[in-house]
Amino acid sequence: MENAKIDSKQLFSLMFLFQLGTGIVTRIGLQAKQDAWISIFLGMFGALILFFLVYLQIFKQYPTLPFTGILVKVFSKYIGIPLSLVYISYFFFVASVNARHLGDTMGTYILSETPVPVIIFISLALVAYACYLGIEVIGRTAEILFAAMVVFGLTGNLTVIASGIIKLKNLQPILEYGWLPVLKHSVPLMIFFPFGEVFLFLMIFPYLNKPDLVKRTGLLSILLSGLGLSWTFLLIISVIGIGAQNVEIPLLSAVEKINVGHIIQRMDSIVVGTFAVGFFIKIILYVYAVLIGLTDIFKFKRYQPLIFPVVSLIFLYSLVWANNKVTYQGFFYNKMPYLVGFPLLVGMPVIVLIMILVRNYFGTSRANIPK
Repeated sequence: MENAKIDSKQLFSLMFLFQLGTGIVTRIGLQAKQDAWISIFLGMFGALILFFLVYLQIFKQYPTLPFTGILVKVFSKYIGIPLSLVYISYFFFVASVNARHLGDTMGTYILSETPVPVIIFISLALVAYACYLGIEVIGRTAEILFAAMVVFGLTGNLTVIASGIIKLKNLQPILEYGWLPVLKHSVPLMIFFPFGEVFLFLMIFPYLNKPDLVKRTGLLSILLSGLGLSWTFLLIISVIGIGAQNVEIPLLSAVEKINVGHIIQRMDSIVVGTFAVGFFIKIILYVYAVLIGLTDIFKFKRYQPLIFPVVSLIFLYSLVWANNKVTYQGFFYNKMPYLVGFPLLVGMPVIVLIMILVRNYFGTSRANIPK
């Protein structure tokens, strides 16, 4: 592992941007129609429970090890290393999907004359440089980007309210089809995207300079990002109605309607900035998790020599994995929560925690046997 530390403010900034930055520019929960904001709130609540009862407890047992090291410690190297490689492959896959998503979206809405491979290449070059500088620089960068995100958020909210385009009737009827559809669509939010993905920070928590602050920082970041997402989608639905579920980036469609005195209009740059910040942080952290995971299980002295081959493979994979956005986004948001998210982000961590507790119990029992 890298010999570096981050503080609680930097960890909070990373976790907040990781969840909120990409969540608000997608269509998460909109299958619940006008109750999407309720689904997001319930998904956040479930994620808080998962974080507190599972992820936090695992970290407390091994505060100096990334999750790959914990797997080896709990299951031995014969089982732990193959499991670690599965998780590293998962981090690699998600990094590739996010890089492709970033390239496609930027190419569609902003840089329409620029080839998507060029956009992905430049983005991954920045990611590689950030990873080379290390987690301390990444943490300090997140603090700056967090401040920018707050400015974007306040500006967007104030201009939407000042434009008078909010129609509360679009939120009605609340719970038209009861609680079941709302609960159904909150489950993927909790176990996979965006809240369940905080599992990744089991690879980052060992870098915190004060491990006892993980609990407060983690819970606060999930709470605030969840409330921010819920509020954002409440605004989106109140502006454009349930038709938001048919739009690729609902937030972009909502801000296009902003018109304050025929002076302040077309606040698309806010959405673009939010999109770029969120995906940049997410790709960095997933690539960094791949690097430190490989370094940990194969006992390399430094992770920097791995940056070029790992980022190059991510670049190639992001180009060949899917033919179009519909293909990979449909799989990522509809199938991955159940095929990949639940077993890797919920099932295995629960098994690991049970193994740790059982081992601790029998270890304590043996220690108490009179000699």
